[in-house]
Amino acid sequence: MSIVIQQLITGVSIGSIYALLAVGYALIYSIFDFTNFAFGSMMMCCSYMSFFAVSYFKLPLPFALLIILVFGVLLSIVTELVAYRPLRQKNASRLFLMIAAMGVDIFLTYFCVAVFSSNTRPLSIAALNRSFRIGSVSIGMLDISSAVVALVLLLVLWLILERTKYGIAIRASSFDTGTAGLMGINVNVISVIVFAMSGIMAAMAGMFFGLKYAVYPTLGSIATKAFIASVIGGLGSLPGAVVGALLLGVLETMISGFISSAWRDLFSFTLLIVILIFCPNGLMGKSKKDKI
Repeated sequence: MSIVIQQLITGVSIGSIYALLAVGYALIYSIFDFTNFAFGSMMMCCSYMSFFAVSYFKLPLPFALLIILVFGVLLSIVTELVAYRPLRQKNASRLFLMIAAMGVDIFLTYFCVAVFSSNTRPLSIAALNRSFRIGSVSIGMLDISSAVVALVLLLVLWLILERTKYGIAIRASSFDTGTAGLMGINVNVISVIVFAMSGIMAAMAGMFFGLKYAVYPTLGSIATKAFIASVIGGLGSLPGAVVGALLLGVLETMISGFISSAWRDLFSFTLLIVILIFCPNGLMGKSKKDKI
């Protein structure tokens, strides 16, 4: 029983980080109806920033966190302004937006390979290396921290969307950006806010994935799992993204722990196919006009 609890704790921790990325995917899709495939490489760049801020320059943790968050926000906003907004202003097909996102993803990945090489770099925070035991179950501070931080960020995001005028504007834009613009909502401002939010999610996910797996240029491929989680939950549904991420994180961990880690990825993609066959809109999929 203790092994099951141990695996469950690890699964919730990983699922929480998946949830940050899955919500980032869902936010962009909810407003602009395209998948930001550059999200994984943006997360990877934030991992590198985490490495330099924490392990290389050894900055105090609060200052390092501020730098990582600001970097994630700026990178996300610059990507929107340079790669996506020009296409949106020309009423380009959503397909071309996704192609642009793939281009950004490839550019950022190979830019990091060229600048930093393909070597892995360890990322470590001493305070998170400790663990404590409850009976026969060992709980790491990193697992607790990732789950708590993800929960706090998701709660803050929910409060912003539900209780602020900008949140109302974001939800209105998710119905129809054209109509929202006619009603006086500045869609360009909303896009900056949404991409800034997704940048914060990418920054924190990048730091925690770097702490768990080290930092390397192809770390962004992990975000594929978050995209799968977002689709399983219902692409465009924020609660669905969270549910899908936690479900995938726990089930993947159980598969790795009790069967084999070689089956983990196969299971993830099989689960995606099965869910789409029986629930084409995902577990909590909503109509296009009720995404957020």
